Amino acid sequence: MHWGNPNALFLLLILPAGFILIAFTARIRRKAFHKFGDDRFYDFYYQKFSHFRFDLKNIFLLLAMMFLIIALARPQWDREVQIIKKEGVDIVICMDVSKSMAATDIEPSRIDRAKDQISLFIDQLQGDRIAIVAFAGRSFVQCPLTDDYGAARLFLNLLDTETVPVYGTDIGKALQTSLVVFDKEDKHKIIILVSDGEDLEENAIDIATEIRKQGAIIYSLGIGSPEGSTIPIKDESGNTVYAKDDQGNIIFSKLDVNILTKIAQETRGRFFPITPQQSEIFQILTDIKTMEKKKFDSRQFTRYKDQYHYFVIAALILLLLEAVITVTLARPFQRAL
Repeated sequence: MHWGNPNALFLLLILPAGFILIAFTARIRRKAFHKFGDDRFYDFYYQKFSHFRFDLKNIFLLLAMMFLIIALARPQWDREVQIIKKEGVDIVICMDVSKSMAATDIEPSRIDRAKDQISLFIDQLQGDRIAIVAFAGRSFVQCPLTDDYGAARLFLNLLDTETVPVYGTDIGKALQTSLVVFDKEDKHKIIILVSDGEDLEENAIDIATEIRKQGAIIYSLGIGSPEGSTIPIKDESGNTVYAKDDQGNIIFSKLDVNILTKIAQETRGRFFPITPQQSEIFQILTDIKTMEKKKFDSRQFTRYKDQYHYFVIAALILLLLEAVITVTLARPFQRAL
């Protein structure tokens, strides 16, 4: 026999104390009576009380407790074969980690808000595989396709504006890197581009056109405000300063709705600005749920069947018996004093 929760069996150690207490109940009862009455009156006082039935009720209670403890330990026998099929859609999160994502026009910062949104997105997935591509001046796969959402969330949390040491923002190259992550046989390739839209290479729309021909759909999430913000960075002394261009002017970073909208529309996707209500996440999830699922794999597992229900039934029967047994005798005997 196997046990699903063997530690519960340690609770059985309390039962011997209960049986010992039952064995000495009569002696304890007589000793307690002796404190206020003469032993000659003991049988008369308890003439309507059945000591045997009282002990039997307690034995049934202890046996019921024993069976419930065994059920809690989840006894298992008889093997069964289970086949688990995994189906879903492959999704790549293309995350902008360029310096402009440190801007604080979206509190606490663009990148922190973006990570919160994607973390919520991961929490809602069921069976789909997810990958993460980080990009700035260059791009790389931070997390390959996986259905281990805990691992994906861990990789997501590691992202910051120092993840990619190459300055700049190359959205087009990031989209190409994202496309490589997918399996060739994927019918639906979903790319979620999370960015403020500042594309220094200015080739993202042309590359999106090529990506569409390979069956990919891009949903773009815009992070930032049209009004824009300065970009706080740390200098060599660790002090906070603001990023400047080659001419020494402070850079003012704005959300480029136009470029992000065109990228999404080019691949039959949609653009959403990131909002505090996070409704855009659920709209994307709704679209994904309508897509045809891909079968990732089928795994066969052999396991023992839980048989705790037999012990629960035994415990319930004992509890019912205990409930119907009375300790009062129907015809009390009379004894001459």
